[in-house]
Amino acid sequence: MAWTGKIIGGVLGSFMGPWGTAIGIGLGHQFDKGASRVQAAGMMMQVAFFGCLAKMAKADGRITPEEIQAVEQIIARLGYTPRMREAAIEIFRKAKDDSHTAADYLNQLASVIQFNPQIGMTFIAALHAVAQADGLIHPNEREILRQAERAFRLRTGTIDALLGGSPASAVDDAYKVLGCTPQMSDTEIKKVYREKCVQFHPDKLVSKGLPEEFMKYAHDQLAKVNEAYETIKKDRSL
Repeated sequence: MAWTGKIIGGVLGSFMGPWGTAIGIGLGHQFDKGASRVQAAGMMMQVAFFGCLAKMAKADGRITPEEIQAVEQIIARLGYTPRMREAAIEIFRKAKDDSHTAADYLNQLASVIQFNPQIGMTFIAALHAVAQADGLIHPNEREILRQAERAFRLRTGTIDALLGGSPASAVDDAYKVLGCTPQMSDTEIKKVYREKCVQFHPDKLVSKGLPEEFMKYAHDQLAKVNEAYETIKKDRSL
């Protein structure tokens, strides 16, 4: 999915809020001309996403080499061209010191993805990767992850499950990942699991506007769903 100068200059250049601030007037020359509405929406999604990454990296007051490396790994995993990489880094640089908060960027991103929880989880996976890059998740980084949970309208406790706890809480975390409760029957849980698998199917996510570059993160989330279901099955001796 190409990021285009036409959209940068025309749409984002006049957009009020964090996007316009993060992009700046001089960024448009880095992109080719022309884009469809789908491409425009995907590009705006990625602009907001790198703004979120910047706020996460700066959450503890400084950006460490490990966090920079984590962002570079995300860019590499997304398979960006050199031009797209340059643009992503520029967005990150501008956003890290602008006047907007992490919540501002998260709310922008949530709006673009239309509060879709499955797509939201793909972004949270990347935010988490940056948060833990230096070996310690700062309280401010935890708060951003919880803000993401609220912005993407995820089930309460989703982030706590992601961050993990004691071994005794593994089953509880698995229920949270699936969005189930221990009181549900085996049949009900299996139904929820199958619905989650459908929701994370690549075709389903593409139809909801997730750029193809993010499909690897969606695959990670599906793996977590599978792992959670297996944990519950083992606990129930199914």
